[in-house]
Amino acid sequence: MGAQGAPIVFLEDSMGEQVVWRNFGRHEMLVDTTHDEGARLDFMINFFRHLGTQIAPGHREVYEKRVEPKFVREHKRKPKDRHEVRKEMLKDSYFRYWSHLRIFAQENTYYERSRIVDRQLDNLVDRAKTKAGDKGALEIDPKFAVPRYQQPLDMHWMPGSYFTEFVPGDVAGGAMYDMGGLYISTHGMLGKRNDGAARAVIRWLREQHPNFQPRRILDEGCTVGHNTLPFKEAWPSAEVIGIDIGAPVLRYGHRRAESLGVPVTFAQQNAESTKYADGSFDLIVSTMFLHETSYKAVHNIVKEAHRLLRKGGLMLHVEQPPFALAPSPFDALMRDWDTHNNNEPFWGPMHDMDLKDVAVKGGFKKDDVLMTFAPLVTPTEKDKYALGQGQWFMFGAWKR
Repeated sequence: MGAQGAPIVFLEDSMGEQVVWRNFGRHEMLVDTTHDEGARLDFMINFFRHLGTQIAPGHREVYEKRVEPKFVREHKRKPKDRHEVRKEMLKDSYFRYWSHLRIFAQENTYYERSRIVDRQLDNLVDRAKTKAGDKGALEIDPKFAVPRYQQPLDMHWMPGSYFTEFVPGDVAGGAMYDMGGLYISTHGMLGKRNDGAARAVIRWLREQHPNFQPRRILDEGCTVGHNTLPFKEAWPSAEVIGIDIGAPVLRYGHRRAESLGVPVTFAQQNAESTKYADGSFDLIVSTMFLHETSYKAVHNIVKEAHRLLRKGGLMLHVEQPPFALAPSPFDALMRDWDTHNNNEPFWGPMHDMDLKDVAVKGGFKKDDVLMTFAPLVTPTEKDKYALGQGQWFMFGAWKR
């Protein structure tokens, strides 16, 4: 029961099932939780939902009725870009209060998850060990050098980010990332296995390019494989490889994939420069990955993708839309919140980049570059490609 005896209302997905922690997609590597731990995670799901659906829409009214008119009175013009809008919004208590709560929500969920992982880390490390009967593969490079732009960051406020190893054979980063992070912050929008982005790509490819049948697929920045495994399910005969800089997320992802019966390869590599041969992939994908790198890295990643693709192959990156496509400076400001508040400093600069120019400099022909939108998919038990609400921006190019 809630305050004054009011019943607690849980969210429901498109099939009418409650979006609660106990309904998150189960597998061998998922952490064990007590009743109270699960209840706290359920609270955070609903707290994120409240902030996103009940409070966040109020920003537009605050801007249009208070912030923008005040700016116009003082400057005799409207704000020219998101930077001017942000400067003014920060003066308003509504925006500051919401931002404080949103930061608290992100930090608190990782605090809760880190406690849950810490108390069972030894067991998780033991579970994750490779086994003789594994169908997929795990490739960890003991000499791997983490890119400098990643080293000082706890990305998204996740303790240790993707790559820190607290103990030998560590999987803490993978366990914290997997245990509902996206499920909590998006309140189930990406499905029980957080794989909605990959399924949106697959759905788009099947509709727009039904004859495209990739034989070898590379998923860049794969973390624990949420958006890697659906490609193997979609094209069972294809070889699917997921690469990431973090050994903890790869170890975790490998065992997760094995427990779900999906044989893929997880390899510790930098997408800027991989070990694979020229022209060895038909499809290179990533989901919400580019904005976690750097200006130079994005150029390198695209250039490397061009090298790796066979003729007729496709590079396709799922991201948030560039700021140039935002309807107004206010909308751009709201999309830019993570740059300043979620420990993602390259979020803003990346969404300012001229991606078509990046692709051309990387070797692709201008007419083969694509920037388009794909309908958002919210997978359900009955339909893994069920449409949700919203859309993904996709940047990519064909290699002709």
